[in-house]
Amino acid sequence: MFQLRKKFTANRLRGVLMFGTVLLISSSYSQNEGQLTVDQIMKAIIAPMTSTIWGAYDIQTDVQWKELENAAITVIAAGNLLDTNEGDAANADWQEYNQQMIAAARSALKAIGKQDEEALFNAGNDQLYPPCEGCHQKYMSQ
Repeated sequence: MFQLRKKFTANRLRGVLMFGTVLLISSSYSQNEGQLTVDQIMKAIIAPMTSTIWGAYDIQTDVQWKELENAAITVIAAGNLLDTNEGDAANADWQEYNQQMIAAARSALKAIGKQDEEALFNAGNDQLYPPCEGCHQKYMSQ
C-alpha cells in the first residue's frame, strides 16, 4: 500500500508540476522575455505527453489513468499555448494541425474519463497521430 501511495503521490506531483510549468511558462515568457518557440514547446511538453498517451496499454490502476489524464490535459494546455505563438500560429495549415491535436487530446481525455482503453487507443492512433505526423512532415524539414 505504501508503494502505491508513494507512486500515486509522485505521479500526481509530476502532473501538477508539468501543468504548472505550462502555466508559468506561458505567463512569464509572453509578458517578460518573449514567447517560447514552437520547437521548445514541442520538445519539452508535447512530445513527452503524447508519448505517454501513445504508450498506454494494459491500464490497470487509477494511478495509471490519472497519469494519462494529466498527459491529455497537458497536451491541450500546450496546444492552447501554441495558439498564442506569433510565429507559426499565423499559418493556417499549421493552425489546423494544432487544432486537430487539441481535439484529439480532448477525445483522449473523454476516453480516459470513461476508462475505455480501446477508445483511448483509437483517439491516440486515429486522431492524435495523423496531425502530429502531418505537421512533422510539413514543418520539421524547414
